[in-house]
Amino acid sequence: MNGKRTAGAVAGALVAGLGLTAMMMAQEKKTRKASELTDLGRASAHQLGVHHVPAGERPPDAQEQAVVQGGHLLLSALAGVAYAAATDEDTGVVPSGVAFGLAFYGLAHWLTGPLLGVKQPEWRSGGKTIGMHTAIHIAFGLATAAGAKLASRTSA
Repeated sequence: MNGKRTAGAVAGALVAGLGLTAMMMAQEKKTRKASELTDLGRASAHQLGVHHVPAGERPPDAQEQAVVQGGHLLLSALAGVAYAAATDEDTGVVPSGVAFGLAFYGLAHWLTGPLLGVKQPEWRSGGKTIGMHTAIHIAFGLATAAGAKLASRTSA
């Protein structure tokens, strides 16, 4: 595995993850309600037996926000490593980015989250939510693939 290419994939994934983090934090500030990501973090904490997990729809305080968003960015970075491991330098950005984004979405929202009991099955979500999640994960995959491609071009 090419180290520069892997670093590029991680950087692309982190840029996309930061963008989503900013959008969710803005939504929480505007609506004064916890984002879907905060709800997921709270459900995960409950599953892990963490005590004193905030309940209800209130937005997270600074400490909870750091944990939720930090975990989200760690997952983004790990996904970048997975992308680099699963693809090679000759892989096209668009096909691999779209495929990776869709695979990551399917794994996270359709399989892992429901199996772990931290989110409702995605098929119970409305079409608008499924469409939004699909678009976000495709954008994430494209950013990850673009980061890997850009870094591999500079490694020669």
